[in-house]
Amino acid sequence: MRPTRPLGVFLTFLLIAVLLSCRSAERREEAEETPAPSFRPYRFDDNLETAATVSAPEIRTSARVADPIIWKDFLTEKDANWKLLRGFMGLRDGDLILKGGGASPVIQSPKDPEIDWSLFDTVVIRMMAEGGSELKIKIGDVELTQKLGPPHEYRVYRFDVDIQAPRGTRPLAIMPTDSPAHLAAIDYIELAPRRTSFPTAAGKQVIGKGEEYRNAIYVHSPSTLTFEVPVPEHGRLKFGIGVAQKNQPVTFRVLAGPSGKPVFKEKVGDASRWADADVDLSAFAGESTTIVFETTADSNGAVGFWTNPLLTTAAPKNRPNVLIYLVCSLRTDHTSLYGYERDTTPFMKSLGAAGVVFEDAQAQAPWTKASVPSLMTSLYAYATNIRHDTDTIPRAAVPLAEVFRKEGYSTASIVTNPFVGRASGLHRGYDYMVEYPVVHHERKDDVDRGTDSAALNKVALPWLQRHHHEPFFLYLHVTDPHAPYRPPKEFERKFADPAETKQFDEAYRGMWDPRQYGGGTTVSPEMVKRKGVDPKRFIQQAKDRYDGEVAFMDHSLEQLAGKLKDLGALDDTLIIVLADHGEEFFDHGFTAHGHSLYRELIHAVLMMWNPRLLPAPRRVTETVQLIDVYPTILDLLRIAPPGLIQGQSLAPLLAGKPFARKAPVVSTRFAHPNAKPGGTVPENRTGGFAIFQDQWKLIYRDQARRAGLPEVELYDRRADPKETSNVAAANPEVVTKLRNELDAWIAAQEEVKKMVGPGGKSKLDPQSLERLRTLGYIGGSAPKP
Repeated sequence: MRPTRPLGVFLTFLLIAVLLSCRSAERREEAEETPAPSFRPYRFDDNLETAATVSAPEIRTSARVADPIIWKDFLTEKDANWKLLRGFMGLRDGDLILKGGGASPVIQSPKDPEIDWSLFDTVVIRMMAEGGSELKIKIGDVELTQKLGPPHEYRVYRFDVDIQAPRGTRPLAIMPTDSPAHLAAIDYIELAPRRTSFPTAAGKQVIGKGEEYRNAIYVHSPSTLTFEVPVPEHGRLKFGIGVAQKNQPVTFRVLAGPSGKPVFKEKVGDASRWADADVDLSAFAGESTTIVFETTADSNGAVGFWTNPLLTTAAPKNRPNVLIYLVCSLRTDHTSLYGYERDTTPFMKSLGAAGVVFEDAQAQAPWTKASVPSLMTSLYAYATNIRHDTDTIPRAAVPLAEVFRKEGYSTASIVTNPFVGRASGLHRGYDYMVEYPVVHHERKDDVDRGTDSAALNKVALPWLQRHHHEPFFLYLHVTDPHAPYRPPKEFERKFADPAETKQFDEAYRGMWDPRQYGGGTTVSPEMVKRKGVDPKRFIQQAKDRYDGEVAFMDHSLEQLAGKLKDLGALDDTLIIVLADHGEEFFDHGFTAHGHSLYRELIHAVLMMWNPRLLPAPRRVTETVQLIDVYPTILDLLRIAPPGLIQGQSLAPLLAGKPFARKAPVVSTRFAHPNAKPGGTVPENRTGGFAIFQDQWKLIYRDQARRAGLPEVELYDRRADPKETSNVAAANPEVVTKLRNELDAWIAAQEEVKKMVGPGGKSKLDPQSLERLRTLGYIGGSAPKP
């Protein structure tokens, strides 16, 4: 029997968490005592309540976020463009006539216009049925029913929906009666748009247009917002503008100086997009100046938006930029940065030769949904308690972006995975939150194929062009190496035989099973063989194409660095390149990721580069973890960390100095909530913990019997880096020691959970669900090759 965990060890771990929190407060005090001589931009939205004189109509309005979509006057076959799924369809006196044929009739909305469910909250149907008891609509997995009115009586039926799905992802299906024998006549079908409320004369909201979310000051026109601010040398005023409704155009003007000199004017009528402006205020430098933001409109009360208005300077600011470039599913041993025989990452290798490369970095979880929130909050994945696709970060957690925004940085996140945006609560702190549909709009399937890094550059490079004059914190997340493996043709040819691509794509798609849960198609060699495919050939073809995607990502990263160089911002930018997890290729019996804590999934790429902050290149061999990145960045930039974080600054290692690890390196995964007996991966039925100490790595499963797996595995990482030989039986004293430490760590994390509080739940719209299906994170239709 294993001994009871020592109380002293538990108290030690808990004390470490509290001391880290207290040390944050001490560093804040130190930072306040010795402020860095650096420029801080002035945020007009943050000072709206305290510094602005507001003149605007005191009214409460709301705005439709779109025009209604209405199908009516079904007079010709062209008008009856709904798809018949079941039964019979015809026309009569402008009505759409439906009748079952052995089953109740069902129709589906046409492809044109595509429905963007994020814009609509009500489905309205005016119809009558000659018989039957209920009317049903279905949108994706959502089904809603209403009781039918009396036979032969026209009635209006309203269904409230909250799908929030961008365009073209889920059609609307209607079963007008559950009777297979009775006729139904539809007069019209309407999708009623959502409304956004603007309850005061002026205020602040986060407003999204086309999945690009911004901090906005809304105003009812006519309006003026007057500020008195000191203008720095080479001062520039940057902001975005937009309108709430397309039929209510607004004219935006900016006036500066005591005489109210016009410095900007533009009329906006397109409610579907943002417009950006950059105004030169250098003529007013060195003095306190009146800045007036003014709107006028033909329609009284028309709502206009001023987004992220910022007074900055083109002069040097002595504040390094920070760029985090995260590559989803990137294995260390498939990069030439880490010694791979194939030259997949020549640019990363050259960057690493001039920077700091961490040889033994560990991710806190083997899948994006848990790993990235841990990285961005510096909380262990176990402490964030993210288990489900819709979980969000704890309310008391402080995302890194919030810290940078408070420090006067412009903050932006441009991502290609729903798990790293609003769906996980990671939008907090960003001035600009650009979700994956914006990036995917830039993709060309025949060119980019299964990658998105080039498309992301098409969004990120213009943002850098607009914002390189102010200190920025920019998070970029690409999924190039993520399954399915389809590199652009030029890069596919580097390592794969294009003649085999069609066969591989078909085989890969044929492996898909909706009962799987993992990052991509999760299969074993036996499962591949049962499909009539040679496992060795299949996995080699997968690796070849994976390597092509890695190489393409490296090329895109080089293009991004080239843009920073052209803008004169490269040497002023701290660049962190890392992975959230790896990818398995039968290393321990399966493919994809998310299902285990073996090396191939949690050994993470981690590299930092900046010639001024990190002048001495080095490769660090000490074991570190991704939650250390957050405090390390802040330490390098002399920014005090917030309340409770669990990572430890690696600044001593960056400088080649001694480093003492205060809390253990631990990676975790929770049992999958929907895992059932007989599932593809037994590991999904148990939670797992991996703790590292010196050369040892212990894996513990808390529901091992349920999963039919060993409770404990121990690996000597020096003698067995690929973790192929479990030496737990030969080293019982090491197992006991690490189990006791792990138990104490778990108990301490339960206390930390109480300190940070619970997270929330997000709503995954159908487009996000479809994107996650494509990446293989949820079951459903097969991923497209």
